[in-house]
Amino acid sequence: MNTNEKANSNEMGVAIGVDSEVIEKVRSGEITHILVDIDEDNRDMFLENIDGNLVLVTEELPNTFHSCYFYNGGEFPYAIKSALTFLELCSDDDYCLARIIDVDMEPTTRFNYQGKGKPIVEDPEGDSCVWEIAFEVVPAPNDPRTYLMRWNPAISSFTEKDFEACVEDSVHGMFRLNWSIYEWQEARRGDFFYMMRTGDDKAGIVFCGQFLSDPYPGDDWAGSKKRRMYVDMVCCNAESSSAPHLSLEELQAAIPAIDWQKGHSGELLSDEIAEKLDNMWVDE
Repeated sequence: MNTNEKANSNEMGVAIGVDSEVIEKVRSGEITHILVDIDEDNRDMFLENIDGNLVLVTEELPNTFHSCYFYNGGEFPYAIKSALTFLELCSDDDYCLARIIDVDMEPTTRFNYQGKGKPIVEDPEGDSCVWEIAFEVVPAPNDPRTYLMRWNPAISSFTEKDFEACVEDSVHGMFRLNWSIYEWQEARRGDFFYMMRTGDDKAGIVFCGQFLSDPYPGDDWAGSKKRRMYVDMVCCNAESSSAPHLSLEELQAAIPAIDWQKGHSGELLSDEIAEKLDNMWVDE
């Protein structure tokens, strides 16, 4: 499966040139955050104004950092573009698609702007600020697998109220969970999944996402003495509503090879079935 197929028309990636060593460390998990220098040339790719409150004078500011006036009550007056989902890390001989799972925007120095070329004198009540922006990412492997996870709210330790709370508390449209995975032997950090709700009249695919970890052992969520394998995952496109994104009926009609109503959580999908499901998801 080509990882680009996961970046549909409603999702946006920005290409960033890095050393091949950086890409390898992102894949291995040694590097989890990408620091980006936002400047006049690239800011429109990453950022959008909030409520028209931004006053930015880039032509009079140093090129080594991004600075802005505090016309937004001391809050960062930009938002990361809502469509920005991926960073495309590119080197001369390698490429890695990395999903953005969190964004950290922190002021490092606050000061009063005195004009181009004049020194910065720190002032905790100053009208300007230097900001540092870091993207937390999880990479897609070169050949990612796709898994079908299953959730029955009637018997799961993850309840309907838990789900609603996760959606309400989502950060950048995402939340994190750990989940049991049955076919864990080939699963790895960065693989994709779809979450299938079962057992009631809301059955269907309710969200998707990526694994944030390789599988690891843990106690049985149901309370038995047997050990289970789990993965940490980031969950995307979840909505607290009465209808799933893809209903049970749609799935049964389009992909009858899968028993959508029964089965274990963590079913490895074939490339053919995963591609069909991807296309349905994009169309939806």
